[in-house]
Amino acid sequence: MLGLLVMLPLVLGAQQCPSVLDPAVEPRLACFVDATPACPPDRRYCVGLQLHLADGAEQTPAWMAAELEHAFKLFAPADVGFTVVGIDAISAEFAVMHTADQRDEVGRQQFTRGVIHVYLVAQLDDVDIPGAQIRGVHWRQRSNTDKRWIILSQIGSNVVMAHELGHFFGLPHSRYTDSIMNKRPREQPPWDARVFVPQELEIVLKQRDAMLRDGSLETISSPR
Repeated sequence: MLGLLVMLPLVLGAQQCPSVLDPAVEPRLACFVDATPACPPDRRYCVGLQLHLADGAEQTPAWMAAELEHAFKLFAPADVGFTVVGIDAISAEFAVMHTADQRDEVGRQQFTRGVIHVYLVAQLDDVDIPGAQIRGVHWRQRSNTDKRWIILSQIGSNVVMAHELGHFFGLPHSRYTDSIMNKRPREQPPWDARVFVPQELEIVLKQRDAMLRDGSLETISSPR
């Protein structure tokens, strides 16, 4: 009986996250695919996220799930959802990102078209303000700006990935009061109530169609 009680948590965990039983998968990476939400079934477009977790970074599947849920909310008017299609570990040299050169180098060899690459790091320094940190960035490789990815710091709240995805879908920072792309300090609306305003949504829709048309993104026909 004691043996059954000991095994029960493992069995229940494997039902929710089958990859925990795969010896080829690092334990800290195991549940990022299985235990994060897939694209909502009502979305016409489902975009894959390829995650890369730096050694030393502390993001968890629950952390990523919160980021995804908020992105689902903001991108609902664009009929777009996101799903984690894979994850791998990257070197600890990228866990603390001090420089623009590191931002360039992190995705130089791993970039592929069709999905959005998201790098999870422990610390992301502001390359324009010495000593300051930021929560996330949409970064274009400076030697080839067609190659781009998102970098997220572990100190980011659940709205950060949605903001950076806004940049990926063509949005600059803005001054619209209700916009998540407006970073100006203000109390209202609270961060989790900020959205893409109609003027921004128009840009998102055009960029969505352009990226799907040129192969920068591909939609997944059968989400997990």
